[in-house]
Amino acid sequence: SATHQTPRATFARAAPPAMGVLQRNALDIAVDARTRGADTAAAAADILAAVGALAECSSQLEHEPLKGAVSGATAQLFAHIEGRCREFVAALLLMGTCNGGGESDDLAYDKLWTLRLMGNRSEVTRRWIIEANGLRVISQVMIARPGHSKLQKEGAWLVYVLAGIDGLVELLQYGRACPAVQEAAAWAIYELALKQRERGQAGAAEWTQAESIIALLSQALNSPNAEFGILWACSSALRLLVESMPCRGNLFVANGGAEAALVALRAGQSAGPDGSPLIVAGMQLITALVDGNAAVAQKLRSLGALDVLVACGLRLPGKVTDETMWTLGQVGGILAVLQVMNSAPADSEAVGSGLRAIAKLAWLPLEEGLQQQFPQAAEALVNLTRRMETSGVMSEKTYQALGGVLHVLAPRIVPGAWTVMDD
Repeated sequence: SATHQTPRATFARAAPPAMGVLQRNALDIAVDARTRGADTAAAAADILAAVGALAECSSQLEHEPLKGAVSGATAQLFAHIEGRCREFVAALLLMGTCNGGGESDDLAYDKLWTLRLMGNRSEVTRRWIIEANGLRVISQVMIARPGHSKLQKEGAWLVYVLAGIDGLVELLQYGRACPAVQEAAAWAIYELALKQRERGQAGAAEWTQAESIIALLSQALNSPNAEFGILWACSSALRLLVESMPCRGNLFVANGGAEAALVALRAGQSAGPDGSPLIVAGMQLITALVDGNAAVAQKLRSLGALDVLVACGLRLPGKVTDETMWTLGQVGGILAVLQVMNSAPADSEAVGSGLRAIAKLAWLPLEEGLQQQFPQAAEALVNLTRRMETSGVMSEKTYQALGGVLHVLAPRIVPGAWTVMDD
């Protein structure tokens, strides 16, 4: 009949729109998408507010049959929401099967991000994920995509949201065969320890898992052909663990840590200009190890650490810090500090750091072998004093260092016996 006939105009091919119209249409679509997203979020918040109000009513209403009706409806609503949310979480976790299910890396990243956001806000969601063997699934997703740095970081922090530091320990264990996963876990440990310290918390000093973490990070650091990233991350994390409780340095050294730290420094040297971050991290780790620990300093000397440390110090004249010079002094004595100082400009921070380290070392009990360096050091400092201006901060530091050295030598050398002392 005529009422079922489609007008001919419907089948006519429309003329293509002009380019400006296409551009405006694309812009309108994008704006509409953003508007719909904002509207959806607002509507969801409004619905959740209504659900919350129902829950409040069900607990406060006093008269039947309304109280029973509201309580029953609220319970059914909650059960429905919980069931659908749990189904959604289970669907997100399916990405870990079959090597990620063939999904793109970015889609897998979005799923991890969604799980972390939900887990961060909901205790019951965290329980669902853990009950579904989520920690292993997440580690599998990370292992399957070692080249996606954002996914690695997101996965590590999701594991922490789910299981805290214990989760990061488990991730290090799962990721033994995947340096990218170990690197992500190490950086998460480093950032967590650093944030806790900056907030004035006890932080890593109270971590009961510290020994396990040190053992696992030591293994990663000692891995054959360990790459730059894992060496940098492990050195940084281990440094904070040792700094927070220096006695842990002995555990690290017992796990081959001294050798591993030197391997990291050499890797930094081999990387050329790009190796500076690893050299700094390695020097900071060794600083934490030797501070007040003569046995570790001796161990490092026996491994030939002095040549490596001096070479690294010479590589970083603009980045030499007080702790770096202090490390050089504790491992190699005052002459090692002077060797690096001599390669730097006279007014540089390296010279100032070296002078502070010498002044501090001179007032501490040192091994006899290191004390034998003091006469040569005194001569070098006297010459340095003569070149300095008579006033100024650097001159003051030079006199402090020289005074410390002379304090050690004075009881051993009678007046007139040595021109350097007399001068």
